Amino acid sequence: MSRIAVFVAALAFLVALPASASAATCTPPKYPGSGYFTSLKATKVSCSEASKVALAFHRCRTRSSVKGRCTSKVRKFSCRETSRTTISTEINARVTCTRSGGKKVTLSYQQNT
Repeated sequence: MSRIAVFVAALAFLVALPASASAATCTPPKYPGSGYFTSLKATKVSCSEASKVALAFHRCRTRSSVKGRCTSKVRKFSCRETSRTTISTEINARVTCTRSGGKKVTLSYQQNT
């Protein structure tokens, strides 16, 4: 009988956890060029996978030029750039990449031009 009570209590605890419990602030990877990633957040994915998505997005975005944009999926994530500001010497942007199952990677970067 006590095993059932422990199981029910554990199950109730897991159900009560907020959705943000699976979100993590990660250490951004080294930027592969002139600039840097300023933040990296992973929701329902590991920090390792979030870093891979960030680097894949960078490769996609800079495929045509330093000031390019990425319009294709990266590692099965659809990415959207928001808050992109550009001056003659740099680009600053925030990127949100989503995938089925509520998986999300949010990053920001500064690209020197």
